Amino acid sequence: MPLNPFKIMKTKNDVTQESNVLWFNHKKNYVRTDEVVYLKSIENYTKFYLRNGRQFISSHTMKIYEQQLQNTGNFTRVHRGTLLNLKYLTKFEKDTEGNWAYLSTGERIFVSRRKIKKFEGIAPANLFEV
Repeated sequence: MPLNPFKIMKTKNDVTQESNVLWFNHKKNYVRTDEVVYLKSIENYTKFYLRNGRQFISSHTMKIYEQQLQNTGNFTRVHRGTLLNLKYLTKFEKDTEGNWAYLSTGERIFVSRRKIKKFEGIAPANLFEV
């Protein structure tokens, strides 16, 4: 018996009720917060980096998205211009060039000296490598 695709698909109203989505283009497009790996500020724009490797730019500042993502509890600033989803964080590494956060996607993100201090107290010991 074939599956009814309309029972699987969500309507726009169902998605609107969910708190783990970010809307774009006057609520025509959305992205789930667990798909967002990190955000980078580019002047008055925000560049999104997604789990599937896609990237896109929004015309809003990162501060607006930071306020929306505070409810999820998974996002934190690791630099003045970078907001990271801690779900994808695998380890930190300190070297002569600075502090780096390594992600499960294979990317390496710079972490400022001031921001690294908040992770040293709460992160598991195996998260830091020197």
